[in-house]
Amino acid sequence: MSTITALNQDHETTSPLEDARIILRNQPGAYGCRAVIINRHRALIETSLTGSLPEWFSLAVAPDFTPRPCAVTWRGTRIVKVALFS
Repeated sequence: MSTITALNQDHETTSPLEDARIILRNQPGAYGCRAVIINRHRALIETSLTGSLPEWFSLAVAPDFTPRPCAVTWRGTRIVKVALFS
């Protein structure tokens, strides 16, 4: 089963995974990932960094890549669920 299918079944979303960037505080670059916005306040991120991500960071999602602060609410093996803030 593909990741997008699993995400859709678990979270009832039809949004495709989009290119995204994880931006860590006090770090010069950003880390590429894939993300799906569930609603205004939640997102799922597919990344190999799940275990090393801090509790708080910024997420920038295509097409505009505007960074939004977020907080980790759940961690899986390759998926992180976050709360998004304005």
